[in-house]
Amino acid sequence: MTFVKPLAALILSLFMAGMASATVIDHADVNGLKTFQDTETGRIWLDMNNFFDAAAANGPIGLDMISTAQAAGFTFANKADVSQLLSSLPLTGGEWAGYASVMGYGIPRQLIWGMYDDQTDSPYGWAYAYSTYTAWGMDDDVYDPATVINEGLEGSRDLGLFAYHVGSTAVPEPGSLSLLALGMAGLLAARRRTTKQ
Repeated sequence: MTFVKPLAALILSLFMAGMASATVIDHADVNGLKTFQDTETGRIWLDMNNFFDAAAANGPIGLDMISTAQAAGFTFANKADVSQLLSSLPLTGGEWAGYASVMGYGIPRQLIWGMYDDQTDSPYGWAYAYSTYTAWGMDDDVYDPATVINEGLEGSRDLGLFAYHVGSTAVPEPGSLSLLALGMAGLLAARRRTTKQ
């Protein structure tokens, strides 16, 4: 019986840690495009580097990026979608490299950035963070997808696209921890009832 309280405390701490540590994890390719998953919502997102190659001289314009993503079953994210994603990813110090390895980033620049639909007419907005940043930035009305070539112009050739898969239904990790905690609590209650009888 002496182990019941410490075990219950361990289960609770695991549950709380899972709730507090929303992050991004690698996910399998979807229709030939690299993806990651955010554990806050369970959404499957396009990697930021699906549409560029730093060695290439030319590449798709922004509208091509959007249409390719949509044809593969992705929704071009709006500002609220991107805000929700990034608000769960703190940049208090040291996290950027982990995010970059999963989300993709601008090579050779140390920059995670992508275009989003700011729900105005073109130009669209972009959200970004350099490796030295302590917060994500978001700017509306800065990117004209009809004219800027993703790979061809020095200033934007490593710009990604914020888009999530329409069919994303994966359960976030905190949900799995909740089920584990409930199962363990049930086992403890059953054992306790058996011991009292």
